[in-house]
Amino acid sequence: MICLSIIGIDAKANAGVITLVDQNLADAMSITGQTGMTSGVTVTETYAESTLIPYNSLVPIQPDAGHYAVVTPGHTYFDKVVTFSGFASNEIGLMTFEITNSTPYDWSDYHFEIWDTSFTVREQAPWAFPNPPAFTSPLVSDQFTGLSIHPNVGSLYSFPGSGERHEVGVTGIYTLRMELFSFASSSSGQFGLRQVATVTPEPASMAIFGIGGSMLMYARRRRDRSASKGNGPI
Repeated sequence: MICLSIIGIDAKANAGVITLVDQNLADAMSITGQTGMTSGVTVTETYAESTLIPYNSLVPIQPDAGHYAVVTPGHTYFDKVVTFSGFASNEIGLMTFEITNSTPYDWSDYHFEIWDTSFTVREQAPWAFPNPPAFTSPLVSDQFTGLSIHPNVGSLYSFPGSGERHEVGVTGIYTLRMELFSFASSSSGQFGLRQVATVTPEPASMAIFGIGGSMLMYARRRRDRSASKGNGPI
């Protein structure tokens, strides 16, 4: 039986507490530390996979944003279960992620998807939108200025032409603000949080894809011609 460990976090008096548990301890994406803060947590992470697959987002992908997700060789994601307790109605929970890009790619954008704890059903996120003039975005990063919020996906992306990238070797800061009580009309609960870094293939990579496609078409044509000659009169 695999035991999922929680890196220590101390409870705060009279304030909500948040902890996270990595669901895939054997992969190259890992939580390296958690530090409790008032009504929240700061999490340090390393994202170090290198396999690319098409990113099937439930929401429109922004221009100049990434279309390929960086995942494990088994096509699994950076999944964790978030547990919260002690939150009153309208109290904001803070999750600040310090994420080091240890992949081979500069990321075009970054996504936070909300799931149930088994990662089989999407859940609606209680994104926090305080009333003006004290408005603070529910999702912010020092890597990207574009923000797209949907019921169960929050995305940070580079504006078209901005050239923004979370570069290889850089540690970026990503902060989520949620009204956690609304998940189950309770002061405590759980949900699944999936993090997805996405990339835009460089022109050299696209050229390789193009060459591969051309060679495949050429091989098919040769095979069809050979088959046609074999079926001709003797």
